Amino acid sequence: MFTLEGRQGKTVFVEGSAVKLIKRRSLLASQREKTIPIRNITSVEVKKPGALVAGFIQFSIAGGAVRDSSFKITGGTFDAVQDENSVVFADKAAYEVALQIKEYVENYKETPSSVTEPGLSAADEILKLKVLMDQGIISAEEFNTKKRQLLGI
Repeated sequence: MFTLEGRQGKTVFVEGSAVKLIKRRSLLASQREKTIPIRNITSVEVKKPGALVAGFIQFSIAGGAVRDSSFKITGGTFDAVQDENSVVFADKAAYEVALQIKEYVENYKETPSSVTEPGLSAADEILKLKVLMDQGIISAEEFNTKKRQLLGI
C-alpha cells in the first residue's frame, strides 16, 4: 500500500495491519526485517526535512523507549538515525509518503474479529493503555487516539 525508501538502506512498507521496516544488507551486516502490528503502534512522528537536516518517520510502540528530542537543534534527526523504528529521508516526495503513512496508521481500525487477544475487550485494552499513560510511556493524546480506535469512534 505504501513504500518509503529512506537513507542508510532502510525502507518502510505499510500494508494491511502491519508496518514492516527493512534494513538492507550491507558489507558488515545481513538484511534485517521487523514487522510491527499497527495495533501496537502508540504514535507516529514525522519531521519535515530541511535545508541542512534530513527528515524522518518514527514509530513508537508500547513499552518502547520514549525519546523527546524535539527541543534539539536537529529536531531529533540524529536520534532517529540510531532508532530501529525510524527511517530517515531527505526529499519532499518521501516526506509526502511519510505523512500518508502517519495518517493511515493513526486512522487504522481493525475489524472486531481481528482485535488483539481473544477474550480481551476494548475496555481491557483501554485499561492497559491508561496504565501506560499514567507511567508516562504514552501521552494523553496517544491514549485518546488509541481509545477512539478501540471504541470505533
